[in-house]
Amino acid sequence: MQSFETGKLSDAISKAADGTDYNFIKNIAVLSGTLNEADYSALTAIPNLEIIELAGTETEGGIIPENALPSRNQLTVLTLPKNTVEIGKNAFSGNRKLVKVLMPATVTKIDDYAFAACEALEEVPVSAAVTYIGEGAFQDCKAITEFVIPAGISELYPNTFSKCGFESISIGPDVKKIGGSVFADCNNLKDIYAYGEEAPALDSDVFRNVSAAVHCYEDSAESYESWKQNNITISADLTGEYSLKAEVSAENSETYETAAAETEKTENDEPQAEASEEEAVPAQGQADTQPVQSQSAQTAQSGGLSVGVVIVIVIMAMIIAVLATVLVMMKKGGKS
Repeated sequence: MQSFETGKLSDAISKAADGTDYNFIKNIAVLSGTLNEADYSALTAIPNLEIIELAGTETEGGIIPENALPSRNQLTVLTLPKNTVEIGKNAFSGNRKLVKVLMPATVTKIDDYAFAACEALEEVPVSAAVTYIGEGAFQDCKAITEFVIPAGISELYPNTFSKCGFESISIGPDVKKIGGSVFADCNNLKDIYAYGEEAPALDSDVFRNVSAAVHCYEDSAESYESWKQNNITISADLTGEYSLKAEVSAENSETYETAAAETEKTENDEPQAEASEEEAVPAQGQADTQPVQSQSAQTAQSGGLSVGVVIVIVIMAMIIAVLATVLVMMKKGGKS
């Protein structure tokens, strides 16, 4: 058994791993509790994680800290804590194999370079609640083919989307200014849907190395003439009102809610240790603990905080164990 408080995730992982080499751990789920900066650091100590599941948890203050999980060599799928409001600077930058991020609709701020250089990232379920996307937030995200800028955003900061793989992008009606090099080197960008009644002001090199058509309303066409440059053309063919396509998709919401429900179910289904009548109700302030299982779940509660950990040991570890057994048997057979 083991109990731990927020900030002690490292100890819990060590206990749950039960001597397993961290290099063999591929998937990890934290089932509940509140994570702080130290707890994110604990996750970085596991070098080959491919899936990190945090949907059942909360993050302290609703903020994922700066440099929370950058440059993870193998990370492909990430599910964020259920109360996430802000994603800190460089939080997930440099995760070059990260393909999918599931986030709750509570997110309002994506800070500078939060997902920069996530080259394999195909979709970011940015919700209509987002009102701030920072400088370079999605720089060099080459696999994203389309993006909708939420209506609540009034300014795009330098390099936000530079070197992205967009084929199309929709600019919300509230954007008033677009910073330097925001769409620079987006070589695949062909269609820009601009819903503002007035063309946002442009800084330098916004459309460097871009050849695209800007689609705007007929009544706004004269304003967007200021965007004409090099290979940028203006087409006054936009119809219909701006729709909140930036809402977290139904598919993402369903997937996120399913992930959260599954982690909660896993936690609730964990076998309980038999307790005497006296032990059944912990004294006030006393930790309520459950059995630690290295390949299922580890849950604990301390000071009102509960954190559960599921560590799935990669099949390779099992294969190594089997091979070791076979070698031992062969050696014994050779001696007999």
